[in-house]
Amino acid sequence: MNTTKITLFVGAAVVIAGGLVLAVRKNAPSSTADTRGAIGAVPNQASTSRELDPFTHVASIPATVDPSTIRFEKAKMVDLASKTETTTDPKCKEKQFRDPDGSNCEVVKVLERVKAVEADYSFIGPQLGSGEGDTHPTRQTFTVYFRPEQVPVSGEVAKLKREQAESLFQVSTSRPIVQERVVDQQNSRLCKGNYVEGNWVQADPKCQEQLQYTNRTVPATYWAVAVDVRHPAMLASR
Repeated sequence: MNTTKITLFVGAAVVIAGGLVLAVRKNAPSSTADTRGAIGAVPNQASTSRELDPFTHVASIPATVDPSTIRFEKAKMVDLASKTETTTDPKCKEKQFRDPDGSNCEVVKVLERVKAVEADYSFIGPQLGSGEGDTHPTRQTFTVYFRPEQVPVSGEVAKLKREQAESLFQVSTSRPIVQERVVDQQNSRLCKGNYVEGNWVQADPKCQEQLQYTNRTVPATYWAVAVDVRHPAMLASR
């Protein structure tokens, strides 16, 4: 190879190398921050925010409870979530669909909180234990919440004596009437049979049941307990 050809070959190589360097520079991230963002980003995650109304003064207790056993326990100031953000990982949900292991694919983050007056009540309810034959009643609790301006007391409500704090509120109970869907015995065709080792066995295997349903009004299976603030709330300041 003569000197002229060698010179032309080296020059062409330099031009090609320069073009590659320029192309790499144009396609590279403009800063290290861009690189970190590209690596650390979690794509396809869905986030939704939700406004909450944490102030509720109505609770439900079983209808088997004697309402006269409801008793005021204490009141205090607390922080409640008023706005949350829920993030869902679609890859996690897909994995749970294929191979469920009980993992929670949603992460809830509290964005905003509000002050509230928490009032705790108790009542004598059914036994919560799982022991057979253990039917001794236990005292259970429920909680209601109020806006601070709804409970006009001077000073901290938690420092009030129990009788003073109790005098701020009044309790009323009611058992709502609800609609219940039941089998219409008169207009249904029922097949006779018996339970054999815990399974229902029809006397006539060829019998085909034809069920018709109807709605009826019945008392609810719970008491609705409403706790309201007494107005004016003067007893607590005495």
